[in-house]
Amino acid sequence: MPLTLRNLTSMVIKITKTSRFPAPASAKGVPITAGNFTNIPNLANNFTSLIRRSTISTVLPLKEPTAKELAENATAFEAHDASIEIQPYSASDTGVDLGAEGVILRLEFEASGRRFRVDLVDRRELTPLPLGDVGEIRLVAVFHRLRSHLALVSSAALNNWMSKLRDGVALGALSMPGTHNAPTCYTALPSVRCQAVDITAQLENGVRFLDIRAQPDGPGGRELTLVHAQFPIALNGPKRLAAVMQECYDFLARNPSECVVVSLKREGRAGTNDEEFSRLIKAEVVERQRERWFVEPVIPTLGAARGKCILFRRYHIDEALKAEHGGRGYGINAETWTYNTPNDTIFAGNICVQDFSEVLETTNISTKIGYVKEHLERSVAGIAAAGREGRQPPLFVNFLSAANFWRMGTWPDRIAAKINPAITEHLAIDHRVEGGNAGTGIVITDFMGEDGNWTMFRLVVGMNGGLLVQ
Repeated sequence: MPLTLRNLTSMVIKITKTSRFPAPASAKGVPITAGNFTNIPNLANNFTSLIRRSTISTVLPLKEPTAKELAENATAFEAHDASIEIQPYSASDTGVDLGAEGVILRLEFEASGRRFRVDLVDRRELTPLPLGDVGEIRLVAVFHRLRSHLALVSSAALNNWMSKLRDGVALGALSMPGTHNAPTCYTALPSVRCQAVDITAQLENGVRFLDIRAQPDGPGGRELTLVHAQFPIALNGPKRLAAVMQECYDFLARNPSECVVVSLKREGRAGTNDEEFSRLIKAEVVERQRERWFVEPVIPTLGAARGKCILFRRYHIDEALKAEHGGRGYGINAETWTYNTPNDTIFAGNICVQDFSEVLETTNISTKIGYVKEHLERSVAGIAAAGREGRQPPLFVNFLSAANFWRMGTWPDRIAAKINPAITEHLAIDHRVEGGNAGTGIVITDFMGEDGNWTMFRLVVGMNGGLLVQ
């Protein structure tokens, strides 16, 4: 099947040469011995993840060769000049076959006149090698061998990817990575832990929507403790919302071009109510760093929100807060959407949500994947329509998360292991582009960043490239 190349950048891509190389012999493991059984702290830190994902092997894998190393010293047995142009946010059948198993296809190409090459090996995320000075251009290639497909994505610096976008862009027009139960990276009950890395690592790798659950706690009930449903998020003691917010403030101080949507919801023990929670959020969180918050009851433009946390509230507010901003309220009002919804619209039509969460059996995971894909395409259509009509689009919110505590196969990590690759593939290959718009809305995941895998978030952020040429 001929290779399809999809250009998910704002530049014209031109393939100039194709070559074929023999693949190197596959690396084999080595027996575990006293000599190589080292780095005990690292092994201990990753033991839970190891036993969750695979059976324990009797070998340690060798390091895979890099794309550069794979064919650096090999001799091409076939090479052809080419001239295949792929326009921004479009795809082209290159007419080039991947070739037989055991053969590496190398593509040399130009982007904005700068030269690169990439060797198509079985790893999903590849880094094209610059051939000379390429300026600030950074690219990632996402390869799916079974579908004979390669997507090239602009690899913006994920810590400040908003810096390239103009101030007037509506927040709803952005493609934005998010995390569900964002602070839950600690050792915890299996249905409670939803993330592999901490808040700072998430923000540095492109996340701009944090889903956080808390309850009033501590002396006089003035502290806000992080929870997931009725459970604390860590087995080694309470974790506080104040610490998470400090990570956000520190990140924004380092990256003032960015903003972070902070979704707050009250969960946990009985004995408190939303109105009390709303007063605590204002007094103990927002007012302590007032200059860092955007709390108007509107979805802002990027320029209005840079350097700030945007309050996205999933709780009711008391009467005093309803009177704020000329009686319009306080924060983006996401008080409620229909439970277990595949598609619901709230906030006077300004928020559109997919949050189908009751995956009670493993067979329901495919249903969830279908709803996520439908909402991604709904986002493109809605953002494109808003652009044609000269209005701000709704904020499309798409949860990839789901769980069922009572079945091991539907714990968050098990569901993420199936949903994340499926949606990564969809974004790379099938996600529709309409009139230059590729908007995904907010894509909210579990367990991104595990083992350094940020491919989906690179794709989501890359979909903003169309905004650079509008």
